[in-house]
Amino acid sequence: MKDFTKNKKYQAALSTGKKLFWKYGLKRVSIEEICKEASVSKMTFYKYFPNKIELAKSILKDIMEQAMGQFEELISSELSFEQKVEQMMHMKMEGTKELSAEFLNDIYANPDNGLLAFMQKYSEQSASIFAEFLKQAQQNDEIRQDVSIDFILYQMNLMTQTVNDKTLLARYDSPGELIMENMRYLFYGMMPQK
Repeated sequence: MKDFTKNKKYQAALSTGKKLFWKYGLKRVSIEEICKEASVSKMTFYKYFPNKIELAKSILKDIMEQAMGQFEELISSELSFEQKVEQMMHMKMEGTKELSAEFLNDIYANPDNGLLAFMQKYSEQSASIFAEFLKQAQQNDEIRQDVSIDFILYQMNLMTQTVNDKTLLARYDSPGELIMENMRYLFYGMMPQK
């Protein structure tokens, strides 16, 4: 398979697709709109992507792989556990702040398009790394000994499901704000931080 990643037209389609998908979701954006805004012909678009789902997968793959690299780098850093958690929350916020509720809904409400399964593969990989991080923190007495790591991971999984709750999501300016609320609640509870 040919590597197009350095090609300017490929990159234009990728960045334009991301911008439009993040703003309007997948369903509301047409290939014609992407091509027009990216100054790429439809023939060129189809040279790189068979459809907009594959474009979305390419966008998500780039984002997920970059995030995984940053995540692994952070975990192996010399920062304290609390500093690492704060950095993780910041990374999560940065990664989701421009994400539209429509795009998230397109992923979760339409499992047949393959994007949910595609994202779950990366989620499982990061969950495995995160579980090891938590086990190490527990061994170092940085988190409570009486809390099950599986319970923490289960709660984190529930957090991602809240982004699908349209009533709850409507109370926030963006999905990123809801995700951050979830993260803060998981790590700090409802009591004031000391």
